[in-house]
Order: sequence, then structure tokens, then C-alpha cells
Amino acid sequence: MTDQKAFELGPQLDVPPVEPAPPRQWRLASVQIANWGTMDGRIYRFPVSRRGHLITGPSGSGKSSVLDAIASVLTPDKWLKFNQAAQAGGERAATRSVVSYVRGAWTRQQDEQEDRVVSAYLRPRATWSGVVLTYRDGTGGVVSLARLFFLRGTSMSSADMRDLCLLERSEVDLAELQTLIDDGIKTRRVQDRWPKAVVTTNGTHGKFYARLRSVFGMRDDAALRLLHRTQSAKGLDSLDQLFRHHMLEVPQTFEMADKAVEEFGALRTAYEHVTDLRQQRDHLLQVRTVADEYETALSDTERLRRLQEAIHPYRQSRELENLRREVQQVRGSLRGLRARQEEARAALERAEQRRAGTMLALHQAGGGQIEELGRQISAEEEQRQDRERRHAVLLSRLSEAGLEAVPGSVAEFGELHAMIETDLARNPEHAGPTHEQFDERSRLKEAVAELDEDINALRRVRSSVPRRLLDVRKALAEHLSVPYESLPFAAELLEVSEEHREWTGAIERVLAPLSLTLLVPTRLLARAQEWIDGRHLGVRLRFDEVSARSVSVPPARSQDSLVHKVTVKRGEFHDWLQARLVDRFDLACVTSAAELARHERAVTLAGQVKHGRGRFEKDDRFRVDDRSRWVLGDPAAKLEVLVAARQARTEELSRAEEAVDRALHLADSERQRRAALKAVLETEWKDVDREGPTRRIAELQARIKELSSVDSDLEQARLRNDEAEEAWREARETAREADVAVDFAEKTERELTGQVKELTAVCAQHEPLDDALRADLDARFRAVRRSSSPNALADAAESVRHEVTAQAEQAQTEAARAAQRCTMLTTEFSRQWASAAADASPGVEDRGSYLAILERIIGQGLPDHEGRFQTLLHDRSSVLFGELHSAIRSAPGDITDRVERINTSLRRSPFDEGRFLRLRVRTRRTETVTQFLRDLSTAATHAWEDDTLEDAERRYAALASIMDRLASSDHVDRSWRRQCLDTREHVTFLAEEIDAAGEVHATYDSGAAMSGGQQQKLVVFCLAAALRYQLAAPEDPLPVYGTVVLDEAFDKADARYTRMAMDVFVEFGFQMVLATPQKLLQTIEPYVGGITTVENPTRRLTRLADITWEDDK
Repeated sequence: MTDQKAFELGPQLDVPPVEPAPPRQWRLASVQIANWGTMDGRIYRFPVSRRGHLITGPSGSGKSSVLDAIASVLTPDKWLKFNQAAQAGGERAATRSVVSYVRGAWTRQQDEQEDRVVSAYLRPRATWSGVVLTYRDGTGGVVSLARLFFLRGTSMSSADMRDLCLLERSEVDLAELQTLIDDGIKTRRVQDRWPKAVVTTNGTHGKFYARLRSVFGMRDDAALRLLHRTQSAKGLDSLDQLFRHHMLEVPQTFEMADKAVEEFGALRTAYEHVTDLRQQRDHLLQVRTVADEYETALSDTERLRRLQEAIHPYRQSRELENLRREVQQVRGSLRGLRARQEEARAALERAEQRRAGTMLALHQAGGGQIEELGRQISAEEEQRQDRERRHAVLLSRLSEAGLEAVPGSVAEFGELHAMIETDLARNPEHAGPTHEQFDERSRLKEAVAELDEDINALRRVRSSVPRRLLDVRKALAEHLSVPYESLPFAAELLEVSEEHREWTGAIERVLAPLSLTLLVPTRLLARAQEWIDGRHLGVRLRFDEVSARSVSVPPARSQDSLVHKVTVKRGEFHDWLQARLVDRFDLACVTSAAELARHERAVTLAGQVKHGRGRFEKDDRFRVDDRSRWVLGDPAAKLEVLVAARQARTEELSRAEEAVDRALHLADSERQRRAALKAVLETEWKDVDREGPTRRIAELQARIKELSSVDSDLEQARLRNDEAEEAWREARETAREADVAVDFAEKTERELTGQVKELTAVCAQHEPLDDALRADLDARFRAVRRSSSPNALADAAESVRHEVTAQAEQAQTEAARAAQRCTMLTTEFSRQWASAAADASPGVEDRGSYLAILERIIGQGLPDHEGRFQTLLHDRSSVLFGELHSAIRSAPGDITDRVERINTSLRRSPFDEGRFLRLRVRTRRTETVTQFLRDLSTAATHAWEDDTLEDAERRYAALASIMDRLASSDHVDRSWRRQCLDTREHVTFLAEEIDAAGEVHATYDSGAAMSGGQQQKLVVFCLAAALRYQLAAPEDPLPVYGTVVLDEAFDKADARYTRMAMDVFVEFGFQMVLATPQKLLQTIEPYVGGITTVENPTRRLTRLADITWEDDK
């Protein structure tokens, strides 16, 4: 039971009593609703008076939601439209759907992440909804109509909706149906519970509606459609409005025109193929010329590359020849050196024999003491030389330590040690680079490497999108076997117009959520989702599905809109992207923050964004004019910024490396200085004192001189011994030099032989140089070599390499220039003629495919295609335009036939005392429609067998103009299309007031001046007659089905019109279920037997209250 609420009707109006409801007529008796919109958490039930019922409440309380619940059961899904009365007959997009009702949409909220307004739902998880309508025929008969809906998880897609329809000849309680739903609708359990009921599921409800029409006596689906249209038929005030918008279906001429446009495509394709083939031929001839230039440059590049590769082997072969000559020279020299070695050894042997004799003589003459003194002198000399060497080492270490003073005595040496110990006790002055310096160098290296990769990616792909996203897109495109151009990022298709360049930074900020979104056509979406879901991408990838169907692009809010400052690249994604811009980024562009208040959504030149009422944002993580962050349009500007940034980072890196190297050098010098100081500290004075040995040698030599002066024989023996000693030393030195010379020559021979062996092995690994390459290199080396030395050969090789490299670079430049030109031409060809180049890839690598296309075009011949075009033009014209012309011409007659059936119903009920209504159809075509019919007739009837090709092309252009207008989405063309094709607008409706004999007493014209009451009575009377015609057999006095629902009924009408309209419906035998504001209660009260009030003060939860004061059973 619903909540009860006291309801004050107010004083009764003076109106005639309403006849009781007739028996044996199906009328709505009760309604049960669960989980529908804001009717949440329980089952809502209210009875419906058989006499008539009123549903009332404040605006937005949920009156229309109750009627939409009834419509969801009675109306097939193909015609079902919710809350149409609120749309005022317009063509605005529907804001309510079965999904929004089942989910319980109750308000709209701002989504901060997506920056758009979204719906909030009462039932976001798995949920169900149900509606049960109970009808009674007044004689005990009962029929229950039920519909259940179920949505799993958090799905918002109608494709995931599961539903069930039930028709049962007894009362059905929605609470019992609820027990048959847990994690889904249990169809078998429902059928088992009501075995005789008609049960249909999941959108296939033809059997349900067929049984419904059978039970309620309806001839066909048109009755259900008219009942649903009547629900939103408020404010009708002319016959034209009634018939055009509520009784006549959309004419088939629209489908015929669409079919004509579609079939005209074959003719258009044939013509475009002819013209395209001509353009393709001319374009591909340029490709062939450039391809020849590229292949010539490529051949030169390959020849010079082989020459570059041959320089090193050639140089090694020449070096091997030189080494072999040197080996022969060394071997010849070695033979002479060995002979001199033998002579030196013989001379040394003779000197040793003479020395031994003089030494013996000296000893016999008393020279033993002198000999002993000589040995002491030799020992002292060796000690003196050792201390000289140690002293030299000390000087070197002092120099390394930066000390200039050299100690000359043991005291000075002690002072030096003390000073060194003090110095070493202190901490090193230079400890090396800091962690911050190393980190800064590493950071700058990574930044330069990152910039290099970004620059290379930008040059390779010509896109400003971040490289890691491009890598993901490339991998995805390869997986899908499509060119990456088929998966563009939005930024690649958007560009700020040249005249609005100063807005680029601000627009980049606003479009940030869209710019880096990958656009995936519907045909690729499923495979793309599977690939993306199956791997870790390492980046945040946003991608949107782009449907191939036509998208309507609404206009922007103002001329200052951001939308007018952005150009969308033409192509497959243009309309979708343009519509997305208008839908989500229609912000006014203002020059200052003060102007933001004048717009609901806006952006300033400095990048401050107003998203909506009271919500602002300014993202200054990067400067608004930082072009390195920009991603829209042509990447040339970003490339320039990246190159400049790389130069700046490179300079910073150079300074950071210099700082690290300088710190390393200072630290290394410090370590070397301290090591030298430690070595000096470890040295003792006795090891470097040179004066002691020198002094003792002088003393020993004086003693020998003293001994020699006393004995002359001894002196003579000593002199001869000294001479022999000196001769021996000279012979020994000569023999040593000869040994060294031989050893050096033998070592040189071994080294050269080893080099020959190694170089021979290396040269054996190279392919033999062909005669042409060797001759070319011989000539080049002769031109630059000035001597035969190894260094000269290396210099000559370097000169030749430089020369060949320069020539190769020139050839590569010419090849690159030709390749770039070829790439540009093939890219233009693929972009302009994608279907012709479907198997070719733009670029010089696949030039053969484009040249093959050229050969096919030339080989097949244009005359064949031109002949096919003329044949199609002749054959298809009469078919395409004749049927459409006939349908438009015959439409008034078809409408007249429809109206005659309603006239039959009108003759059964007097319009006034002794008077009946008769409808008449009058043709009224505008000059635009008449001209369109003439054009169609001309196109359909002319015989063109004798047309020349030029004539055929002129006629085709005229036909194409008509087809283009029919297919255009431009507002003016769409208006013209509706005017020409909507045959309901080609007629106007008149009503004649006649007597029983058929004599006309008055004529009412929809366009003529009539009082409001006359027009309204006339229209409502005809609507009721049309309903009775659809719901009653010709022989029945009243329709078998009597319930008519009106939403927002009479909300703008006065009491007089409301009573008149209600009288008409009652006269025709209908039970009226009305949703209307409370202001009409007193007027409507005599025509109903019960009222249900609807309230929703919190907007989250609907409350119902009902009261019944008179109900005819």
C-alpha cells in the first residue's frame, strides 16, 4: 500500500455529469512499479480508477516517470521514447532511457577527472526493475502485463540489459516476480509459475505484443504507436500538427532518398575513378622520374661505400708489401753486423790477454797494495753512483711535491721530515668531485639522450606526441597490420589556426585531456583492447572509439569559442573530433580574468580555465609559452625548440663534465703529491749523502800516488797496466755495442716477421679486391701520397677516405633528396588515392608498387573506364530518380486513403447537433518542392544514348549536385531535404462540417483564422476519432481497449478547453489517465474517480499518495 495523504479538492465546478465507464471494455485498474528512476527501494502500488485517473504533483516530482513506466510495457522498443512531452515535439536528444531509469539517474554532477557533467545513480551495482499493469474488462476479466529488467555489475550499456515480458490472464503480484530474480531473470521459473502466460525475453517480444493486440482487440501495431504518440500530444491546436506529428509516419521518401544516395555511389565511384586515374597517371609519372634519380644516386652511394670499405684492406695490403721489403733489408744488415760482432769479440780476447800480463807484471813489481787500493776506489765509486741515483730520485719526489728547497745537510734533512709530517697530518685539500657534481653530470647526460631520442622520433614520425606513446602506437599498429596513420592521436589532427597563434599555449592546456588520446576506429577496437589489455605499456594510454557512422556537429556557443580557433584535419576522424571539441571544449577565449564572469566556460590568454560555475583552474607546472610541451599540429616548431633545448643542455653538460674532470685532476694531483711526500719521509740521509764516497775516493787516490812516487819500476808497471786496462775497457765496450746491434737487429727481424705473419692473416680474411676497385684506389693514393713511409701511407689513406666519404655523402644527399621527393609524392598519392595504394606503403622503399600501379593505369586504358561511366549513368538514372519522383507525386493520394478510414470513424459520432466532421486533404507544394520534382523528372526520363563524354560529365555534375544536397549535413541542406522529402508537409488538412446527407455547412482550414476553442475542439475530436478507428472494429460502438494516457495534459490550457477536450474523449468511450499540474484539479475532477500525487522533495526518493472517491466496478 502506498503512503496516504490528505487531499483537498476544493469546490465543484458546474459541469454535466460524466457517464459511468462502460462494461466489457479493458481499462487500466492498477499499477505496480519497482526500482524505476527515483522510485527506489520498494514496490510502489496505486489503483487506477475505471472512470479516469489523475496523476499530479510539482514539476520534476516524477509524474512523467510513472507514465514512462506504463509506456515501457505497452510500447514496442522500436517506438519507445521517454518524456517526449517535455521535449515539446522537438528533435532534441533523449535524456532518459531504460538504462537511466533502471540505474536510477537522479541528478547531474561535475566529473573532475573527465571535466564534464555526468549522471549520478541510485543503483550503480547489479539491479533490477519491474512494472506490472493490471487491466479489467468490467465483467470479471483480468489481464496482467508485466516487464522486468536486469543489469549486471556496473554496466551502462543497453546491450547488457536483460528483460522479460509477461501476459497473464490473472492478477500478478510484482513482489512474487521479485522472488524469481536473484542474479538474473529466471525465465523458466516464471514460465513454471504461470504456465499459461505468454513469456518473451531479451528484446524478442513480438509474440507478447501480438497476444496483447489480440486480447485488446487491436488490428495492428499502429494502434500501439498511436497510443504512445498520444501520450505526448499536449497543446495540439491544428489539424496539420495533429496529422503530421502524431498520426502519419515518417514517409518512405527519406529511406528512398538515402537508398538513392547510397546507390548513386556506384556512379560517383565510376566517375571519380575516371578523373582519379588521370590524376594518378600524371602524379605517378613524377614518381617514376624521381625514382630513376634515386636509383642512380643509390648506385653511386653503393659504389662509394664499397670503395670506403676497401680503403682499409688496400692500405693493409700496401703495408704488408712495405713490411716484407723492410724484413729483407733488416736481414741484409744483420749479416754485416754479425761479422763485425765476431771481429769485436776477437779484439776483446786479445785485450784481455794483454791486461792479464800487465797485471801479473804489476803484481811482481810490488803493486799488490796499489791493487787493493784500486779495489777500494772501485767499491767507493759504485757507492757514490748509487747515492747519486738515490739523490736524483729524492729531487724528483721533491719536485712532485712542489718543494724547491733541497737539503744539503743532515740537519736540513731533519727539518724537511718534520715539515712533511705536519703536511701529511692535515686532511687532503682536494677530495675529488662531489656526489652533486656526479649527479648533475648524469642528469644532463640523460636529458641530452632523451632529447636526442625525441628529436629523432619527431623527425621520423613527424608528430609532436611524446615518444613513448608513439612507440606504443607503432607496436599496436604492427599488431593490427595497419599503418600507424589509421590510429592517430587527436593532437596529430588538430592545429591552432595561423591567425590565432597567440592562443596556442592556452589551447594546449585546455585540450590536454584530448590531445594525447589515441583514436581507434570501431572496426579495430576489439583487437586493440585485447592487445592493450594483454601487456604492460609503461605509459598512461587513453583511447577513444571512433564510430564510422555520421556524427552531427552542433554549432559552438559563440564566435569567441576555442572551437573556432582550432582546425581539424579532414578525413575519417574529422566529424567525430569536431563534435567532441564542441561537446567538451566549447570555451570562450577571453584576454583577461575579468572577462571570465561573462561566460559559463572560458579560458584566458594566460591559461586560466573556468570549467563551470564557481570552478577554476590554472596549471602552471610548465610555462604557458613552453613550446617543448606543445603537441598540437605541425611539429616543426617543437623540433626547433627541442634542437635549441638540446644545444643548451649540451653546453650545460660540457660545463658539468669540465667541473668533474677538474675536480678529478686536482684530487689525482693531491694523491701524487702526498705519495711523493710519503716516499721522501721513508728516505734516510745516509742513502742520499754523496760527499762521503767522494771524499774517501780522493783520499785513496792520494795514497796510490804517494806509493807510486817512491818506486819508478812500480810506476812504469802501473802505467803499462793502466794502458792495458783502458784498452780492455774499449774492446769490451766495442764488443758490447756489437752485441747490442746484433740483438737489436735480430729483435727487429723477429718483430717485423711477426707483423708480416699477423698482417698476412688479416689480409687473408678480406675478400680480394676486384681490379676496378684496386685501380681506382691506386690512382687516388698516387694523387695524394708524397713519400713511402708508414706515416705517409696512413696519411694518404686518411686523405683518400676523406675524399671518398665526401663523395659518398654527396651521393647520399642526392639519394636522400630524391627519396624525400619520392616519399612526398607517394605519401600525397596514398593520402589522395588510399584505395588505389592500399597495397603500397608510402616511401621510396616501396616505389616499385607505385610504378606497378602506373603500369596498370597505362595498360588498362582510360577509355574503358570512361565507357563504363557512361553506361552506368544511362542505366541507373531512371531507377535512382524515377521511384523517388513517383513516391513524392503519389504521396497526397496515399495520405487521402489514410484519412478516409478516419472519416469512417468520424461519421459515427456527431461533432455538433446534427453535424458530422469530414476530413479532406489538399496538396500544397512550395516552389522548392516543385523544382525538385522537375529536376527528378528530368533526371529520370531523358535518354542519353547519344551523349558525348563531355555531355555525360555535365549531366553527371547536375545529378551529383542533387545527391550532394540530399547527403549533406549542412543545416541549410538538411532543411531543404526535409522540405522536399517530407510529404506530410506537401499537404494541408481541412475539416468540413456536414449534415447526414453530406452537405457541407462549414469548412475549417488549419491555416485559416479560427478561434482557439474551434481549433482545439476540432483537433481533439479528430484525435479521438483516430484512436477509436485504431482500437475499435467498424461494427463496435466502443473500442475494446479504452485507456488513453496523456502526459502534461492541458498544462497551458484554460478550464474551458480542458472540459471540452475531456468531453470529447469521454464521448468516444475512453478512460483517461492524465499527468497534469495541480492547478487543473478542479477542472478535471468530474472526469476522474481517483488521484495519485507524486512528490520528491529530496530529488532522490519519490513518494506516492492516492485517493479514490468514485470507481465504477
